[in-house]
Amino acid sequence: MPEWLQAGGWGLLAGLALVLGALAGYLVRMPQRLIASVMAFGAGVLISAVSFELIEEAHQRAGLVPTVVGAVAGAVLYTGCNILLARRGARHRKRSGDRQPSQEQAGSGTAIALGAVLDGVPESLVIGASLLGGGR
Repeated sequence: MPEWLQAGGWGLLAGLALVLGALAGYLVRMPQRLIASVMAFGAGVLISAVSFELIEEAHQRAGLVPTVVGAVAGAVLYTGCNILLARRGARHRKRSGDRQPSQEQAGSGTAIALGAVLDGVPESLVIGASLLGGGR
């Protein structure tokens, strides 16, 4: 079997798992506790991936102090922005299920814009710095 066909098959299988999961989530009524558990597991996996990939590389390139300062500053900034948004009316922007408000929440647009800035600015800085340094 050609290699491109194998790659396409594996990609289709991986994508099918995502579609089946979304379909199950839409059709099957799940308890809020189960949904929260799955989300917590996913958050833990994401934090682990960041720790093993990004934090390790930052430590190798810059050392312990800049890595810790950057990670803690990012966590504090994210938490502070989350608190600020909650106080300005976007407290329930992430509700799901029956408790989800029927109308758009105040502050949701601000939350999206702030999330894009918090994600995009550091990423753009890293890309620019690596280009200036001759990296890929």
